[in-house]
Amino acid sequence: MKIDTLLKNVLAEKEELLESCKLCMGSIDFWEERSNILFAKMDAVEEELALCTDEYIEDTCTQHLKEVDALMKRMKFENDQLDILESKIEKLEIKICLLLTEHAKKQKK
Repeated sequence: MKIDTLLKNVLAEKEELLESCKLCMGSIDFWEERSNILFAKMDAVEEELALCTDEYIEDTCTQHLKEVDALMKRMKFENDQLDILESKIEKLEIKICLLLTEHAKKQKK
């Protein structure tokens, strides 16, 4: 197969991975924004809790902690996906370098 065809295929694959990375980063930004809203809400409730019953405090804190846990799991998932994508991109970049090196060696002959 010709070098330009090989490179086009590898570069197209890399572009797809980069697009996936952008999606993951957008998702991470979304979940971080949601968590910031939740933390602000928790801070506001904290001030009110001084006047509330223990049962209300426990119910409110438990619900908020469940939401925080769900958000953290989602952000971890997105970060893990981003790590996988970045690893794949790195492997493709190595493949590009090897293709170009091999092609250069053939050109010298």
